[in-house]
Amino acid sequence: MDSAQDSIGVVVLEPNKQLLDKLCACAQRVWGKYEVLPRQTGKELALAAQNLTAGLVIVRASFQRSSTLIQSTLLDMYAAGAQILIVQDTPFRVSESSWATVAGIHFLPDRANDEQLHDLLTMTLVRHCMPQLNKLI
Repeated sequence: MDSAQDSIGVVVLEPNKQLLDKLCACAQRVWGKYEVLPRQTGKELALAAQNLTAGLVIVRASFQRSSTLIQSTLLDMYAAGAQILIVQDTPFRVSESSWATVAGIHFLPDRANDEQLHDLLTMTLVRHCMPQLNKLI
């Protein structure tokens, strides 16, 4: 991440094209002027992490655990200041009905509705634009 040359708003890592398009569209509506970058593989994510600084990375829990490349890239991006939003699609969930946040890592159940996703994306944008609020939240 030290070689990051440019910044981007949101990176969405999702192998399912239909879900990728939905997450990107929602992120674009909320993050507005910030670019949303779709990625479908761990290699694409690693390349983006080498060249860009991201404000938020969205990934499904099952895909996040699918390879060590994805896990290590997400860890590097988090260490560089990116927030991580994990869509929980596995049996273990922090919450069944609403999103939760711990130290810049956000958990959203896969059963969440569009309004919950929108609310969480709005909160991540506020935290990105006003990092001093992170100490209060």
